This record gives sequence, C-alpha cells and structure tokens, in this order.
Amino acid sequence: MVEIETFLKGADGGFVQVEACRTPPPDLDYIEGAIRLSVDGLEIIGTEEWDYVDQLWCYIAEMVTKMQSSGYAETYFPDQPIKLSFRAAGPRVLVTAKIGEETKTVNASSADFLEAVKAAGLIFFRKMSDLVPANSYAEAQQELSV
Repeated sequence: MVEIETFLKGADGGFVQVEACRTPPPDLDYIEGAIRLSVDGLEIIGTEEWDYVDQLWCYIAEMVTKMQSSGYAETYFPDQPIKLSFRAAGPRVLVTAKIGEETKTVNASSADFLEAVKAAGLIFFRKMSDLVPANSYAEAQQELSV
C-alpha cells in the first residue's frame, strides 16, 4: 500500500497536514514542508527530510512524466543532497531515496504508486492554489493529470 501525505512547516517550526492549512505559509517564496512517502509501512521520506515542498512536488510531477516515458527518473531535493529516484521494473516501480550514507528502497505496484502520487500531488497543488494564488502550479498539475 502506497501512502503519501504532504505537510507545510509553520512559523513555529511544526508541521501541519496541507489539507488542514487555513493560512498561507510564512514565506511565499520559500514554502517549507515535507512529503511523507511510505510503501507497505516503510517510510522512504518524511518530515525529517523537509525542504521547499512546492518545488519538490514540481520535481516529482516531472519525474512521473519522465518515468512513464523512459522508465527512469531521478531528482535531488531543492535545497538538500537527497536523491529520489523512480525506476520502472515491469508492473512494479522501485522507489529509492539516498539520504546521506543511507539508501532506502521499496517496490510497489506501478499502478498503485502512480495513482497515489498523482492524487497526493493534485491535492497539494489545489490547496496551494487556494493558499498562494499568486503562484502558478498549472504546469505541474498538468503533468499529474496525464
């Protein structure tokens, strides 16, 4: 089972699930937050790997498109040396996060993984469009809607 939640980091340093946010982030140019991605209960990335979450979601949206066309996609987090990759392996996808010396890898059903990523990404971008209407996330939403 693939589970994805997005959190925004508040001015107090705490994390709030994006769906529960009612006010814009403290810094609209650098929106801090985290994506918690787990497969079958194994967390690949979480709140410890927080970063500029809107940029990270844009990168992940691009990764979805690239993996679907070429079978492999990777990105680094916007402001950290954390590498995230997706590799198609038949009907499965290998999801890997290299965080410092630690490498975490899981495999999931490609259909389940893509459905979860697209749904979580669209929830995030729709909420951000409400909270920060000046920022345009149309291109990333387009990539997740394919």
